[in-house]
Amino acid sequence: MTRLLGGWWVCALCVGFGCGDDDTMAMMDAGADAVVADDAATDAGVDAFVEPPDPLPQDPAFDDAYTGVGDERIVTTLSETYAPRYGWELYVERNLPRVPLDEYGVIHPQPGEPHLVRDQLALPDGVAIDWTPGALPEAARSALHTFVFGDPQIVDVDSPSLQPKNNAGGLPAYRPWGEIIPQMGDALMRAANAFHEQYALDAVIVVGDAIENAQENELDWFLTSMNGGEIQTDSGARDDVVPGPGNDAYDPFVAAGVPDGVPWVNIAGNHDVLVNGNFPPGLITAVNDSPEAIAALSPLLRVVGLTLPNHSTGTEHRGYLVPENRAMFAVDTEAFDLSQMQYRAAEFRGIPAAEVEADPARATVDLCSYVAAHRDATGLPAGHGFPDDGGACEARIADDPTAPAAGWFTWDVTPVLRVVALALGPVEGGAEGILSRPPVGCMVGGEPCRDDPRYDQIAFLETELERAASENVGVIVLSHQSSQDIVTEPALNSYRSFIEDNELLIGIWNEWVPTPNEPMSAPAFRRLLASSGVVVAHLAGHNHRHQVRAICANGTFLDGSGDGRCAAGADDETGYWEVTTTGAVDFPHQGRFFEVVHVGGNLGAIYLTVQDMRLPADSLTRRGRFISRAYLASTRGDQGGLAEADDRNLLLPFVLNDGVAAAWTAAELRDEVASETVLTGDAGSLDVHPVFP
Repeated sequence: MTRLLGGWWVCALCVGFGCGDDDTMAMMDAGADAVVADDAATDAGVDAFVEPPDPLPQDPAFDDAYTGVGDERIVTTLSETYAPRYGWELYVERNLPRVPLDEYGVIHPQPGEPHLVRDQLALPDGVAIDWTPGALPEAARSALHTFVFGDPQIVDVDSPSLQPKNNAGGLPAYRPWGEIIPQMGDALMRAANAFHEQYALDAVIVVGDAIENAQENELDWFLTSMNGGEIQTDSGARDDVVPGPGNDAYDPFVAAGVPDGVPWVNIAGNHDVLVNGNFPPGLITAVNDSPEAIAALSPLLRVVGLTLPNHSTGTEHRGYLVPENRAMFAVDTEAFDLSQMQYRAAEFRGIPAAEVEADPARATVDLCSYVAAHRDATGLPAGHGFPDDGGACEARIADDPTAPAAGWFTWDVTPVLRVVALALGPVEGGAEGILSRPPVGCMVGGEPCRDDPRYDQIAFLETELERAASENVGVIVLSHQSSQDIVTEPALNSYRSFIEDNELLIGIWNEWVPTPNEPMSAPAFRRLLASSGVVVAHLAGHNHRHQVRAICANGTFLDGSGDGRCAAGADDETGYWEVTTTGAVDFPHQGRFFEVVHVGGNLGAIYLTVQDMRLPADSLTRRGRFISRAYLASTRGDQGGLAEADDRNLLLPFVLNDGVAAAWTAAELRDEVASETVLTGDAGSLDVHPVFP
């Protein structure tokens, strides 16, 4: 590449990231902004000079004077944040850099962000909130202190189920830092653990999408990452791209896990039970097992730019990216060049098929086996929330294949707060959540499924909300998808028109993509939770973005602090908070501390405090974060899942009904509020992380 103007600019010469054609670059997420090659250079087909774009100015909000606490220290974002010097703009124009190449992938320490107050739920007459974050009234007591994260999406990058080609079609199927995702999740957990040493966590909560492609080995790696132990995230033929132990993404490493004695729970997300988070495993198997179906479907998929995933346990990989060509090993963080990591759509489509070594550990998991694996895992609580059903999940599916599987549960996380966890799947396919009744006529053991909380998830939710109200217990609802992601029909149906004229394909489709029975709408779901009078918060993941919404009694919501205040319901319902936490798998790779406080009387508050990975300069994990940030800067030019300050470090007031307030007043709660003490300080030095040579 020819460097111009003192090294600031690179003339793209149709290599790597360059201008060889006018295909868009591969997108990390569906709908991502595309970077398009220069038409003149494309037409010329030869080396061509491209006028450099205007350079980006430094972000005016960037604080050059801030020196930072040092990479070796662990703090929350109350003390220190990270930001790029040139802001969150797209760093590429006409495939040329708009900032110095040594600023790609780099984030710098910046001053911390204090808690902001969002006072938007309805309040009783005569009650006003005049609280100072960090200094609640002296009588305030902590009712729950947890660490929440979601969407680690641990992935088997060698699996035939993984199709990097599909990034070219807008389906987020490949991440250039995928090989290092388990180590990055471990780094986040280690940061949270450091604060546990100063103020014990009541629990760790994972809001689903633990794994990427519904595979047994991925699930085993996730469970080990939570309970601690050695992990080698490799399958099939063992890869040792950098010879020697402990120096590349495929070498074994020891995950810290959740601290001893701290319970953790998880719920099922779309990626946990669906291939690529969209396709029922039975659908993939049925199509791949039929040469006629493959012949009919393949040309239809090409129209939408997609490649069918193969059997996870098979040997045929329809688009295998060899380890040496993956960004994890091609990117040089010391001498970064755009061509090191960028794949254009044409290059993704051109990845050849290959034979890979079969691995039975790649077998797919369904909702029953996902629950069973958690039941068999060590650690607290027993089953990690999922109750022991004595094998009833498999039995009832055998009795009636239409009977819903397990996946929902309750758990008393503290004496005053109960978790009500949902399984929105959707097992019907597609990424969005579905909450529906059992099919008409569903029977188990001669009894109807409908209205039985064991099989009817809507009945389960209604029953548990009523029980909590009768027992004066506050409720935290968990689901992978937030209410904005609840739909009433499978998202896969958008592809149905491509196959409805083919009798074979539509038959397979109808078997594996069933129509939900009486699905609940998102507004109805929000109204149900608000009407209970006991729901404090709804925790979710899925959209890989920090987001906090005030949910009003009428089922509407307020997105930001400038959106006003909810009106009270007909029975004086005041609403609740919906808290979505960004995906640990994607930049900025964060989780958050979630603390519930009884301020006094009928008033409570939620403290949200965002936590970064804290990484030493030479760590292998830091390399993964570098790649994810560089990819974001050159393909989308936004903050990733960071969202706005209104969605990050917050103090959220809420109202308790009289019965719950009395129970909380009588309960023995902690006098110290962690969000006002230990989370504002320094939790010590980092553990050793794996090092990339």
